[in-house]
Amino acid sequence: MNESYPPILIDPLGEAVSLTLPAILGRAADCSVVIADRRASRRHAEVCRREEGFILRDLGSTNGTWLNGHRLSAPALLRDGDVIEIGSARFTFRDPDATFETTRFPRLVVDEASGDVWVDRHPVQLSPKQYALFSLLWARRGCVCSKDEIARAVWPECRGEIYDHQIESLVKRLRAKLEPDPGQPALLLTVRGRGYRVVTEPSGAL
Repeated sequence: MNESYPPILIDPLGEAVSLTLPAILGRAADCSVVIADRRASRRHAEVCRREEGFILRDLGSTNGTWLNGHRLSAPALLRDGDVIEIGSARFTFRDPDATFETTRFPRLVVDEASGDVWVDRHPVQLSPKQYALFSLLWARRGCVCSKDEIARAVWPECRGEIYDHQIESLVKRLRAKLEPDPGQPALLLTVRGRGYRVVTEPSGAL
């Protein structure tokens, strides 16, 4: 995430407010973004930074915080161009990283406590077998995992032989979930004759 450039809120008149995080939006004079509307609570909502990106959360307001026309019921990951509404105030969120999304190496983030996975700030939903494979590769990221290791980790219940095509099919399905371009994998790499590995940096940086 680009630490040098803060996120920005743009109002309907085109005025831009640069946010120092965490930023509080509300009616109180000491808020980062002051909203002069009686429907706004004194401390209405917050924009903060987490590992997976910029997060918008409601602070228990009376009239709610709206994101892209939907009332927030839980903290939400913000994306460039999202529209935030509080009372009559309407802001467009601008992400400083958005211009880099299509050119930089895919950003893989894992919350090991919850098991949640994101790629370029998009949540990734994995099946149990896909997650078992990913967990092994992630725990040993940067190192090669052999097909025998994968078979034991992913199919512990199976006493018979796990065939190569089963592992290759599972890797293909996992790539479809993780890779921006599964045909040119950047995160889940094949090491010919040895197995597979997950990387978090371009190969030249390893």
